[in-house]
Amino acid sequence: MFSKILSISSLLALACAAFAQHPIITTNYTADPAPYVHGDTVYLYTTHDEDDAEGFVMYDWLLHTSTDMVNWTSHGAVASLNDIQWSTKTNGAWAEQVVFRNGKWYMYVPIHGNGISVLVADNPYGPFKEPLNKALVWQREHWNDIDPTVWVDDDGQAYMYWGNPDLYMIKLKEDMISTEGSVVNYPKIKDYQEGPWVYKRGDYYYMAFASTCCPEGIGYAMSDKITGPWTYKGDIMPHSSRSNGNHPGIVDYKGKSYVFGHHYQLWHQKSDKMGLKFQHKERRSVGVAEMKYNADGTIQKIDWWPDNGVAQLEDFDPYKRVEAETMSWGEDVRVRKSGAAGNTVITNLSEGKYTKISGVEFGDAGAQSFSASVLNVKKASSITVQLDKVNGEVIGKAEFSADGLVTVPMTGAVGKHDVFFVFAGDFEADYWEFEDSKTAVPQSPFCKAKLTNPEVNCELPVVGATIEGLKNFIDFENYDVGGAGKAYYDMDTENQGKEYREDRVDIVAAMKDANGDGYAVGYTQKGEWLEYTITVEASGVLPFELSYATGMESAGVQLFIDNEAITDTLTLTGTEDFDTYSIFKGKTTKELTKGEHVFKVLITTDYLNLDWIVFGTSEKGAAEIRNGTTGIKPKLVTSPVVDFVKTAGDYKVFDLMGTLLGKVRLNGGASVSNLEDELKKAGFHNGTYIVLNNAGQNIRIYFKR
Repeated sequence: MFSKILSISSLLALACAAFAQHPIITTNYTADPAPYVHGDTVYLYTTHDEDDAEGFVMYDWLLHTSTDMVNWTSHGAVASLNDIQWSTKTNGAWAEQVVFRNGKWYMYVPIHGNGISVLVADNPYGPFKEPLNKALVWQREHWNDIDPTVWVDDDGQAYMYWGNPDLYMIKLKEDMISTEGSVVNYPKIKDYQEGPWVYKRGDYYYMAFASTCCPEGIGYAMSDKITGPWTYKGDIMPHSSRSNGNHPGIVDYKGKSYVFGHHYQLWHQKSDKMGLKFQHKERRSVGVAEMKYNADGTIQKIDWWPDNGVAQLEDFDPYKRVEAETMSWGEDVRVRKSGAAGNTVITNLSEGKYTKISGVEFGDAGAQSFSASVLNVKKASSITVQLDKVNGEVIGKAEFSADGLVTVPMTGAVGKHDVFFVFAGDFEADYWEFEDSKTAVPQSPFCKAKLTNPEVNCELPVVGATIEGLKNFIDFENYDVGGAGKAYYDMDTENQGKEYREDRVDIVAAMKDANGDGYAVGYTQKGEWLEYTITVEASGVLPFELSYATGMESAGVQLFIDNEAITDTLTLTGTEDFDTYSIFKGKTTKELTKGEHVFKVLITTDYLNLDWIVFGTSEKGAAEIRNGTTGIKPKLVTSPVVDFVKTAGDYKVFDLMGTLLGKVRLNGGASVSNLEDELKKAGFHNGTYIVLNNAGQNIRIYFKR
C-alpha cells in the first residue's frame, strides 16, 4: 500500500513540474480564447469541448478571470445554445467574442450554418440573453459565418469581422445589436484561414488570425485604418503539428502584451495517465504567451507556448475570501454552478485530486488558520494544505464529515510559496481563506456603538425568566465580532444587503421600530449561521418569540447554546413576502444554565429574513414591548393622500402595533374619502390604522364608519 501511495504522489509531483502553467485552464477542455480587459481583471471567454468529444462537440461558452495571469477563477458556463431561442442547433457553440459598451456586455457567437447571433448581459458573468430572436448576420448561401471579432474604434463606430475561409466585415450601430450598411468581403490575406481577431495598438490596426490549415499557426496583418486594406506581416506563431487548429486572442494587460491560442497538452497528459497513445480528438486547451512588438509595430515571433507559461504579475493575497475554483492548476477537478445565482464550486474531489495556487504571499507573520467552505460531503473527507509541491511540507489539515465551514490552525505558512490543496474523501468546495494575526479577531459582542468606536464595551443581551425591556432582545444584525468561521458563516460571495455593517453577512433595511434601527439579516441560505454572546440570568426551559419574514411557503431555523441544540428545527410559516414580518412562538427543548454563553442560530432553509429573538414571558407580550408585532414603527409621511396613492394596487393595512390586518384596493390618485370607503368595504371598524404603499411610505388615518 505504501509503495502504491508513493508512486501516485511521485507521478503527481512530476506532472506538476512538467506542466506548471500549461494549459492555463485544467477544469475543462477549452478553446477559442476571447480575452477582454476591464478594470484590473482579464475576462477570458472560451468555447468548451466536451470531455468525450470525438470531433467538435460544443454546447456552451465559459468564463475564467485573473488578475495575475497565472491563477484563474472559473465561473462556469455564462451562455449556451439553449439561450439562442430562434435556433434548433444542439451542437456548434463555436468561437465567440465579448465586448463591453455603454454599461452592457455583448457576446457575439456563431451558430454554425445559421449565421452569427448576439447576446447581452448586465455584467460580465451573465446570464447572457438574446435580444433579437434572430441572427444578427446570416449569409444563407454558405456556411462561412463563424468566428466573429468586434472592435469599437476611437470615434465610437463599431465593426464586426468574421469568416472562414473568407474575411467579412460589417458596421454595428451604437446599440451593438443591429448593423448598418452591407457586408464587405475582403481580398484574401496571405495564409488566412479563420479565427480573425481585430484590435488597435498605438497608430496601427491589427488583424490576427489562425493561419492556413492544417496544422494551423497564428499569423497577422496590419493597416493604418480599421477598414483596411490589410497587409500580411507574417507569423506570430508558426504552423505546428502540436496543434491541429488555432484561434488567437490578444490583449495588453498591466504593461505587457499577451497572445492566447490552442494546444492539446491537457489531453496529452490525460492520455498518458490512462496509458493511451495520443489520438487527435478535438479536446483542446488554451495556452498563453507574452508577446512583444518591434519599434515599427510588427510583432516578434513566438515559436511555441512556453512550458512554464507566463510570469505571475503580482503576489497572491491569501487573506481574503478566495473561490475554491481559483487555481493555476487542478488535477482532475471540475466546476459546477451551485445554489445562489452565479455561484460556482469545485466538484469531483476525492483521493489524489488537488488544486494549486501559485505565488501565495503569507508575509513575515504567517497564517494562523485556514478555513474552507465544503458541501455535499458524502463521507469523512479532508483538505491537506501543502507548500511548493503536491507532497510538500504540510502546514495544516482540515478534516470533516458534514457540510459547513471548517477551520484549522496553520503552522509554517510564512513567506511566499505555491500552495497545494490535496483532497481525500468525497465532497465539493465553495471557498477558502487564510487568517493571520492582523485579520484574526477574537470573538466578542457587537453593538451599534462599535460602528463609531470599535473599542467600546458592549452590554450583553440578557436572557431572563421575564421580558423586562430592550435589554432582553437579541437583534440578529448584532452578531458577534470575529469574522467568518468564528462569529458567522455566510455562503454568499458578497454582501448583498450592503446595510449597517460591512462584512459579508447580508443585512437588509426594514421599517424602523421605536427601539431598534430597522435592520434584519436577509438573503440567507441553508447552512449559514450567526453567533451572539449573551448572559443567561434564568436557568430552565424558557419560552421565546422570534420575528421573521419570508416570501417562501415556509422557512426553518434551529437554535443552539454553546453549540448544543436547544430546539428542534423550527418551521416558520410563510409571511407573504420579505417585507411582512411575523412572530414565531416556541419553547426550548433543553434547560438553559446561568452565566455567559454563545447563542447560535442556524439557517436550515433558503431565503429568510431574521429581525430579533427574545426569551422569557411578559404580561404585555414581546411584540408590545418592542412596539409592534414586527418591530415596525411606521415612518409617517405628511404628503396628501392623493400623492401617497400614486398607482393602483393593493395597500397593506396595519394597526398601531404593527400587526398586518389586511389589504385594501385603491386606484391611483385616491382621496381620503376613497380610502375610508375601501376600509369600510373591507370590514374595518372604528379606529386608527397605518396604511403602507409600494414605496415603503406610511400614513396614519383615523377611520370612523
